[in-house]
Amino acid sequence: MRPAQRLADKFNLFHRILRPAQRKRIFFSLLLLLWTAAVLPAAPHLPAGRAAVPDDTLRTATDSLPVSAADTLVRPDSLPADTVAIRPDSTARNAVPADSARRKGGSPLADRVTGSQQDSLVYDVRTGNLYMYRKGEVKYTDLQVEAEQIKLNLDDKNVAARGEVDTMSNKYIRPKFIQDNTTYELDSVRYNIDTKKALIWGAHTKEGEGIITGGLVKKMPDDVLHMKGGRYTTCDAECPHFYLQMTKGTVEPKKKVVFGPAYMVIEDVPFYLLGLPFGFFPQQGARHSGFILPTVGEETTRGFFLRDGGYYFVFNDYLDLKFTGGIYTLGSWEAGAASSYRKRYKFNGNFQFDFAKDVFGEKGSADYVNQQNMQIRWTHQQDAKFRPNSTFSASVNYSTSKYNQYNATDMNDYLAAQTSSSIAYSKNWAGKPFSLSINANHSQSLRDSIMSLTLPSVVFNVTRINPFKRKNAVGKERWYEKIAFTFQTNFSNSVSGFKQKDFMKKEMFDQMKLGFQHQLPVSASFNLLKYLNITPNFTYRERWYFRKIYRDWNPETERVENTDTTHGFYRVYDYSASLSANTRLYGSYKLGRKGKIQLRHVMTPSISFNYAPNFGKESYGYYRTIQSDKHGGTMTYSPFANEIYGVPGSGESMGLTFGINNTLEMKVPTTKDTSGYRKIKIFEAFNISSGYNFLADSLKLSPFTVNVRTTLVKGLSLNVNATFDPYIVDDNGRRIDKFVVSHGKGLARLTSFSTGFSYGFSSKVRSSSSSNTPASNNPDNNTRADVEAALNDPAQNGGFFNQTENQYATAMRRAQMLATQYYDFSIPWSFSFNYSFSFSRPGKTVTRSQTVSFNGSVNLTSKWAVEFGAGYDFEMNKLTPGTVMIRRDMHCLQATFSWVPVGFRQSWTFSIRAKSSVLSDLVKYKKTNSFIDNYYSY
Repeated sequence: MRPAQRLADKFNLFHRILRPAQRKRIFFSLLLLLWTAAVLPAAPHLPAGRAAVPDDTLRTATDSLPVSAADTLVRPDSLPADTVAIRPDSTARNAVPADSARRKGGSPLADRVTGSQQDSLVYDVRTGNLYMYRKGEVKYTDLQVEAEQIKLNLDDKNVAARGEVDTMSNKYIRPKFIQDNTTYELDSVRYNIDTKKALIWGAHTKEGEGIITGGLVKKMPDDVLHMKGGRYTTCDAECPHFYLQMTKGTVEPKKKVVFGPAYMVIEDVPFYLLGLPFGFFPQQGARHSGFILPTVGEETTRGFFLRDGGYYFVFNDYLDLKFTGGIYTLGSWEAGAASSYRKRYKFNGNFQFDFAKDVFGEKGSADYVNQQNMQIRWTHQQDAKFRPNSTFSASVNYSTSKYNQYNATDMNDYLAAQTSSSIAYSKNWAGKPFSLSINANHSQSLRDSIMSLTLPSVVFNVTRINPFKRKNAVGKERWYEKIAFTFQTNFSNSVSGFKQKDFMKKEMFDQMKLGFQHQLPVSASFNLLKYLNITPNFTYRERWYFRKIYRDWNPETERVENTDTTHGFYRVYDYSASLSANTRLYGSYKLGRKGKIQLRHVMTPSISFNYAPNFGKESYGYYRTIQSDKHGGTMTYSPFANEIYGVPGSGESMGLTFGINNTLEMKVPTTKDTSGYRKIKIFEAFNISSGYNFLADSLKLSPFTVNVRTTLVKGLSLNVNATFDPYIVDDNGRRIDKFVVSHGKGLARLTSFSTGFSYGFSSKVRSSSSSNTPASNNPDNNTRADVEAALNDPAQNGGFFNQTENQYATAMRRAQMLATQYYDFSIPWSFSFNYSFSFSRPGKTVTRSQTVSFNGSVNLTSKWAVEFGAGYDFEMNKLTPGTVMIRRDMHCLQATFSWVPVGFRQSWTFSIRAKSSVLSDLVKYKKTNSFIDNYYSY
């Protein structure tokens, strides 16, 4: 084809693809270009945005993106160096319609391409390249590119972008590549709109807790990223303090990150020994089925392990299931299943079952352990709006006695001395006085494996009813209309005090107690002399039992034994009456020169008389008299004594109880309250009570109990309990029928006294913490107090001064768990203390206990903090175990030094670990001088 023909064809193609307005702009631009070349000398090129140029100034322009030979997406600028472009309005937004450019032999764009920039916009007609400078932005469907320099070609549908160094801050402004709500910060990018493929240099994105930085990244049409020389870290610093250097990897956004050989780099120092042949980080936000990768580690007692690995099933939006397991090299293994369920606006719950085969020590040695342990947990909650007249809830926590000791990974589980469970159902009938509740309960001591069960307990209630009240009352209320009654029926089937090994066996069922109890209280309330409240009460109680246990003297064994058990239906009833009276007295006092300080004293005296007949008479049949020794002595017992609701008293009772309750308040002037006064409670309670038994042959007056409760300062309450006995004791410590006051030794004898208080306070938090876990220095976190209490509990550890090595090992493991807790550096300082004192002298023997413990923390700087805790036993005159912890906040890492400075078991522990849980197993270091490593490892 001749050159003239080729030129004509190009002109026709140019004429067809350009609109009239575009052709006019290009024609006038060419005329202006020819005039400039003919009249003016060639001007040097000024890069866009580098210097301020008036809008009517003509300047040359070249492609601001440097081109390398390997760059296949960025095409060289075909315009000569003296090409002249008119700088457009920097505030205008530009749009290129979808039909304005067609790829040669290709399809048109599916949508409009829109863009904007703050500086120059240069369009090269011959190459089809569009150059955008300074905060450029290109949008096409779900794609958005933001960069300081952008080149767009609508012929081959390529977009290239790169950043620029800010001359003011000297920082590199990274381009942003946004697609499908995923943002990538990068150094430069080349992207093809048609194929949706891209080459990215220096990609920077966040997936879950991790931050991924790729060296060279290839983006596929399905948004999968293939990386070469990438990094994975949880540190958000510009230069991360640690990261996992990946040789290669693949990222599926919001799904997973898979990488090949990798190694840790800490403070730019590579640690090749901390390498991994491959890795996998799941990133899906929504629930999905898949494998759960196990945790790799080592324990001194059980060896190397792979645990907490398994599979997670998602059946639907309401139900899931997780199977996990673990294996240890020294013989132990474990397996578990957990499920969560939820029905919106109705109910939700969780179920968990764990089984463990625990093997410790050498076979044949004294400390060898080979046990099977398990635990079951179930929680269920009902929405308050679902069936408002009935509720169902469950909180089940059952485990074998040694499960937490050998398998607990949570501090609260490890410290637990008892587990309990409850399942409850309740129903009430709207508009009627009836209600029903059904409960099942379980409790278990983890120290001696003693259990108690209630299966079930049923309570049916009838609320207060006035049977004689007139429906259409006229005039004053009559005295008999005040008579009211309530009714309650109880059924219970329970067993207590059996060992865990007897659970669901004959030994457990033989100890079960079941029965019914009906109660019908009838009462009324009258006002006498305007200020005195009189309340008569009559109560009828009936029990239904289904067995009798007979006991008799066995001359062969010479002791009383159970001889027979008969089954049937047995009624056991009793009744009692009482009359009580109370009133309230007020006193006010004014203090100060002008009487602005006011005292208010409220005194509430009360007295009650009660009577019950003797149900031990033979006519009732509740008691039997049998021989009790070989000399012909007798004893009285009840065949129903061991039943669940007991048996009526065997003797007549007539007594009087009396007491007086006091409160004392003070009002002082203040300008901080709109009322002008501030109320101060001096005594929230000052109560004294006692009783008198009219039918006792001696010691008729009961001991006086005193309770005092007051608030010393805001948040600090003092509670004091004391008991005073009006009778003296003989030389053997037995009470005798002689008053203390008659011997000139005061009004009464102090037999017991106890008090205690705790208080914690801290400075204001500088900034809110992002952690949901209570920090170790948070006054609301009682973990440290629990650890110290357990550490000194004689029942658990023999007391600090009497511990065996195994008990000390257990206690030190708790202390090490505490050392690994999260520390909140936003709390500048905190301090708390506990004090307790108790005294008991029922006879001649005196027992006394007095201890004080304290702990606190202070931030020396924004990065350095010190925690401390100790105590003192005044009876032993010795310090209880104390710890000093020094913590260093290293941005994404936390270092802890724990030291036990005093005591015969001094020790120290030093650890560094990542704050995030994702890489905490790789970035962790611990060193200790304690022998505890021979027993446990955390």
